[in-house]
Amino acid sequence: MENQQPSPQPVQPEQTIAPLPKPPFPWGIVALVIAVGALSVGITLFLVKGTSLLSLSQPKPIPTIVYNPQPTIPTAKTTILPTNTVASPVPTAISPTKALSCEVPDNTYCPVLADLKLSYSSKNYAGFLAYQDLQSVTCDPDGMFVSICEGEAKGMVKQGYGIGYNQSEGTMLLKVDYIKTVDNYINSNGPFNYRGSLVSGDKGITLFLNPNKDHVLLFPLKKTGITWRMNVLILGGTFGDASFDNLSASLLDLVQ
Repeated sequence: MENQQPSPQPVQPEQTIAPLPKPPFPWGIVALVIAVGALSVGITLFLVKGTSLLSLSQPKPIPTIVYNPQPTIPTAKTTILPTNTVASPVPTAISPTKALSCEVPDNTYCPVLADLKLSYSSKNYAGFLAYQDLQSVTCDPDGMFVSICEGEAKGMVKQGYGIGYNQSEGTMLLKVDYIKTVDNYINSNGPFNYRGSLVSGDKGITLFLNPNKDHVLLFPLKKTGITWRMNVLILGGTFGDASFDNLSASLLDLVQ
C-alpha cells in the first residue's frame, strides 16, 4: 500500500487583532484635586491671618515690676532687739544738759534732782517713792506707836514707807496713806520752793522751803554704786534753825 501523502490544508488567512482604544485623560479629576488644594491653602491662609489679627487686636499684658528693696545693714552702733523682748525699766540717763545745769559735783545725782523737782511741780507725790525704800516693821502695841500697825496684833510684820518729822518721831505708812499725808502737808504749809542740794561722798540732800522758811520738805539720799535711795522723807517745822536756809553741810548728818 502506497504511502498516501497528506493532502495540503488550505491556508487560513491571518487574523488581525484591532488595538484597544486609549482611555481618555482624567482632566476632571485633576481639576478637582487642584481645586481642593487651592481651597485648603486658602483656608490655611485665612486661619493664620485671622489668628495674627486676633493677636494684634488683644492688648498685651503689662509686665509687673516688683521692687525688692535692699535690706538695711545695721551699723556697728545699731542694736537690734528681738520683737518679743520686754524692756526693763532703767534709771534715768544722765544727759549733758542735766549734767551742766546741776549744781552738785556728782553727775549721778543730777537725774535724781530733776525727777524730784518734776514730781513736786506736777504734784505727783508718788514720784518720791521711786527713790524711797520699802521698810518693814514688827508691830508691838506695847512699844512705839506706828501708824501702819494700828489695830494689828503683836508680832505682825507690816511694810510701808517712812516719814520723819524734824525734831520729832517718825512713822511708817502704806503707800496710799503716804501720798495723802504728803499732799495734806504741802497744801497746809506750802507752796514750797526749791532751796538747793548738797552732795558729799555717798550722801546727798535736796531741800525745799516754804516762803516763810518755817517748814521744810527734805530728801536725804544715800548712794550705793550709782543709785541714790532714801529711807525716810523728812517733813516738819524748821523751828528757827537757819541751817536749812543756809544749806549747812551739817544737814548731811540726816542721811541714814
